[in-house]
Amino acid sequence: MGKRNPVVQLNDLYMEFIAGQIDRRTFFKRASVLGLSGLTLSRLAMAVPATAQEATPVDAVFPGGFRSMDRDEARAKLAEQFPFTADLEGRTEGGIAIFGGTASANLTTVHPHFADNFPTQDIVLLMFEQLAGLYVGGGADIVPGLADYFEISEDGVTYTFHLNRDAQWHDGEPVTAADVDLSFAAMADESTGTSYTTNFNQTIASWSVVDDHTIDVVATDVMAQLVFFANAYMVVVPAHIWGDIPFNEWQIDPGATGQDPSRVVGSGPFRFDNLNESEGTATFNRNEDYYDVVPAIDQLIFQTWPDDTAVIEALRGGAIDIVDSPPPADVEDLDATEGIDVAIYDSYLFSWYGYNLDPEKTTLFQDVEVRQALIHALDRESMVDNLYFGLAEVAYGPQPVLSEAYAPDRTELRFEYDPERAIELLEQAGWVEGADGVREKDGQRLSFEIMYGAASINDLQAAAMQDFWRAIGVEGQPTPVDFDTVLVPALTQSYDFDMVMLAFNWATPNGDQSAMFGTDSYGGGFNAMRYSNPRFDELIVEANRELDQEARRELLIEASNIVNEEAPVCVLWYRQGRVAYSDRLQNFTPTAGSRLWSLSYVTVEA
Repeated sequence: MGKRNPVVQLNDLYMEFIAGQIDRRTFFKRASVLGLSGLTLSRLAMAVPATAQEATPVDAVFPGGFRSMDRDEARAKLAEQFPFTADLEGRTEGGIAIFGGTASANLTTVHPHFADNFPTQDIVLLMFEQLAGLYVGGGADIVPGLADYFEISEDGVTYTFHLNRDAQWHDGEPVTAADVDLSFAAMADESTGTSYTTNFNQTIASWSVVDDHTIDVVATDVMAQLVFFANAYMVVVPAHIWGDIPFNEWQIDPGATGQDPSRVVGSGPFRFDNLNESEGTATFNRNEDYYDVVPAIDQLIFQTWPDDTAVIEALRGGAIDIVDSPPPADVEDLDATEGIDVAIYDSYLFSWYGYNLDPEKTTLFQDVEVRQALIHALDRESMVDNLYFGLAEVAYGPQPVLSEAYAPDRTELRFEYDPERAIELLEQAGWVEGADGVREKDGQRLSFEIMYGAASINDLQAAAMQDFWRAIGVEGQPTPVDFDTVLVPALTQSYDFDMVMLAFNWATPNGDQSAMFGTDSYGGGFNAMRYSNPRFDELIVEANRELDQEARRELLIEASNIVNEEAPVCVLWYRQGRVAYSDRLQNFTPTAGSRLWSLSYVTVEA
């Protein structure tokens, strides 16, 4: 049996309530004697409806249980949308594909528990696999991973995963439920240090090994499949490699840093070969023994370059084959270049900046008027036109374009460019112009650092923000830093920053942004801002247990309006995905679901 969090103790009790056997008062009277904290009980109060009749009608959604699509059905769906995935006979094998990136977007780990940025996650998930995942072609379908299929019990909370019996680790050991058991235990343990722990524990209450190829997983509540799988990052690592290593040492282990290739053992279509720090390369070889579609190419190389200019010139010169997110100013010219194609698609991407709301770090942003004023002061339309050349749109609300809760027309407070309103808000909050032109209050100047990962487009973005804020008496100081060694520790360990500027990719359409804005996500998720709103937390709990898609969407829109109005961050614009690549890569097809999913089907022209 895996680690149990407090919610699982209430599972049987809750099912009695759902069945109408006890009322809400009895539920909490009996729950209070289980030794749970007051905070846990208060959160349960948000999630539990007034009566059993108000609860989600599980039996209407899972009558007799549910069985997912299996591997053959998933392949058929993929082949219908992407015919080349079914045409594997006579493929030209061999060749190398080289993926180029800048030093500011480096490979930060080779362990999937710690892969939480691009390109790291996309590359690492070519080596390691989840039990199941979101269909790469868009939509909300869940497709097999290491599990050939899964079942959901009639009560809507027990998921049974049936592992592929031919799956094996890169060193030849079979994949078993024991590997899943260890992987889940590490994900659930805060000492592991993964960004996914909070959402994992809010989603998964317990798990148990049934046999070598079967594992039962009990959810904390009834959830829509999309919500469950998006929030439970069920990636699997080998127990025979990691079982003897304390969880708190996993992140620094040579098997996670890549310094010991013999310990980088996955089950996916590509094997780790080596990491050459002096040359800035990471090399991955075809897994000849892969149980699913064996890649045609021999090797994938990830190569870092000093900056955007260098990586674009490398693509033009044929030194690399793939560049994710080329500078918008280069896209039109690249697409017109012989031998280069550019894929452009709607995405889950958005650019944003966040305020540090911890008063022990800075008191500059405690007033919501200040946060709102800084947004009103930005002419985001002109920034989109000049920085993104039509490859983005101004954001009204925090949900990206492909989210099921994307509803800019429903945003209650629209932050239009209005410097006069910005000045009015600042003066309402007591910030008046000082002798040097910078506003001040109680002897403190409205001056702060804008920290961001060093990159040319980020430099331009920060400089534009600086100019717009200077016009209303605010001093923003662009501060480019190394992403890996400075920015990541500032956001996950020390929290020493005033304002941070980033881009984000949710990778799923389910609309749950609690990893970024949930109270529990501070220190264990992506809520470096230390934002907290109990009503937001309550709405996400309600949305995640709501099986009716339209009703869930309404709850998410309400939650998004709260975040938008309180402005712990400013979502600047929604970005289109863009990948430039050499046309010698046949069948290379990046999508919002995954930029690199099609590498198993790619062939390389000589």
